Amino acid sequence: MIRRYYIIRDANNSPSKDYWHIDYCTANNVEPLIEYKETGEMLVATLDLPCVEKENIEVSSEEYCIRVCAPTTRGICFKKVINLPFATEPQNVAATFKKGVLVLEIPKKIKHFKVEIK
Repeated sequence: MIRRYYIIRDANNSPSKDYWHIDYCTANNVEPLIEYKETGEMLVATLDLPCVEKENIEVSSEEYCIRVCAPTTRGICFKKVINLPFATEPQNVAATFKKGVLVLEIPKKIKHFKVEIK
C-alpha cells in the first residue's frame, strides 16, 4: 500500500502538525508533495496531485511567485505557493500534467546579455 503524506495548513497558513497521513478526508488546505530541481537556466518543480483532473488545476504566475490550486475528486483541495528566490517572466512558465503529476518549468529571468562587438 502506498501512503502519501502532506502538510496540512490551518487558516493562518501555518502547519497545524508536522505531517499527517490523509485518507482523503474533508481537509480544506492540503499542501502537495513537491520536488525541486534547479539548473542554471530554470527551476523544475514536480508536484504530486493524485485524484485531480487536468481541467480543474489553476496555476498562476507572478515575477517571484507561482500559485497552484487543484481540487480533487475526493473533496480536498491541494494548494501550494512557491516563493521564488529569483525573478522570472511569468508568461514563460510552462506546466504539464500527466498521471497525477504536475511539472512546472520556471525559467529564470535573464539579467544580462553578452554584447557582440562588431
